[in-house]
Amino acid sequence: MCRPLTALAVALLLAAPSIAQAQTGEALIKKLGASAPVPNPTFPADKALTYKIAWSVTAAPEKPDQLADGFRRPANFLYMTDTEGVPRAQVHLAVIVYGPATKSLMHAAAYKAATGVDNGSVALLEALDAAGVQVIVCGQALARLKITREQLLPFVKVATSASMARATLAAQGYATFGQ
Repeated sequence: MCRPLTALAVALLLAAPSIAQAQTGEALIKKLGASAPVPNPTFPADKALTYKIAWSVTAAPEKPDQLADGFRRPANFLYMTDTEGVPRAQVHLAVIVYGPATKSLMHAAAYKAATGVDNGSVALLEALDAAGVQVIVCGQALARLKITREQLLPFVKVATSASMARATLAAQGYATFGQ
């Protein structure tokens, strides 16, 4: 009796990556953005505030077919504000991508041509875009890595530089966080 259950458990564990990859949209944001529940916080999020946050994402995934981990941060923030009841209309998020993470913004065909594997960041990036998160790339990184705009996911915005993107978002009231 134990062997069939063990075999089933192993089969489910092996299927888990493909199940996770099949998730999209809000389900993927909730899954990848989940954090430990904190019952009755004594410093809760103010539901009357408008939150404007931008993160720098520079680190490439450990392996080319994996998710660039920095894209989890806005997913986590969306998860936490949802948990605390902050209306999404009051949450404005952005990621500024440069350095080795820049390749993660390439659409599926371009990424596969460049790396030989599927882009593990696309599903979350599409979910974040659908949730209203701005995805901004450094134009200098594009030039240095020889990535064309045509190779980028269609919703990616191109800034002159990461510094200019940070300065613009800061002037618009965004708090900017590094990686």
